[in-house]
Amino acid sequence: MAKSSIASSNRWIPRWQTGCTPMISERWPVLDERLDTRVDDMLAAGLLEELRDFHRRYNQEKVAESCQDYQHGIFQSIGFKEFHEFLVTEGKCPAEQSEQLLNKGIEALKLVTRRYARKQNKWVKNRFLKRPGPNAPLVYGLEVSDLSQWEEKVLEPAIQIVDSFLQGWPSPVEPIKMELEPEENKRRSHECEVCNKIIIGDREWK
Repeated sequence: MAKSSIASSNRWIPRWQTGCTPMISERWPVLDERLDTRVDDMLAAGLLEELRDFHRRYNQEKVAESCQDYQHGIFQSIGFKEFHEFLVTEGKCPAEQSEQLLNKGIEALKLVTRRYARKQNKWVKNRFLKRPGPNAPLVYGLEVSDLSQWEEKVLEPAIQIVDSFLQGWPSPVEPIKMELEPEENKRRSHECEVCNKIIIGDREWK
């Protein structure tokens, strides 16, 4: 994939003049299930013990002083703040309540993980397909919902795409069509009938 920088117009501009991007995708219900399983695997691999240790070393004193901050640095990372209630009450409340708080944290972690995946997917589509800017690389979708078809649906097409690109040949796989958005007008006015206000600019209106 081509390296990139952000231009003053807020459009994505690749550093290299050419590039191609095979993009693995899958149906959301399938991906959601896999993301949930990933969280379960992380817990089985010792995530909870890691969280307890991190909380004891770096956050317990902050909580005692009511100055914990989950908005900056590593503390804002997905997978820690979701367990705040469990960590600060563990050993100080009935076991049944502690178990409920743990399950609440697990479900919260699964939810924000699925939400972050959607955010990433939206970012990729916006940068590559909707607001690509000049010299944007072609994007090739590879469907991976059925892992039993990995080689024929993902591996083999990906190799063909990359080989064709390196050799300068037409790709045997069709790229995803760009969903270009119309140019934004910063001066266009929009009337909101609900709030009875005039909004200036397409982006502000959205």
